[in-house]
Amino acid sequence: MSELTAVVAVALFGALAAFVIRRVRDLQGDVRALAERVRELSVRLDATEQDAASALAQADVAESVLLEKGVADEDDLEAARARSGGEAGYVRGRDGELH
Repeated sequence: MSELTAVVAVALFGALAAFVIRRVRDLQGDVRALAERVRELSVRLDATEQDAASALAQADVAESVLLEKGVADEDDLEAARARSGGEAGYVRGRDGELH
């Protein structure tokens, strides 16, 4: 009877080990997929940061031109900044989805 118990214990251990190995491999695949997704998102974030920096630089140039040409003064520019940055409510692109 003792031998039968040992054989059953070894068989159960083997089945458990096979299950654990399979689960670890599945999880490794998930980790690889997530790592790739993080790399993709990192590249997209870098591009977005560069676009934002470029837009900021263009806005600064536009403000300078408006000031130099006398089309607007500092108060006009400050009011425009307040209108564009002070709106409440839905902000496009910030709905929790990545586009």
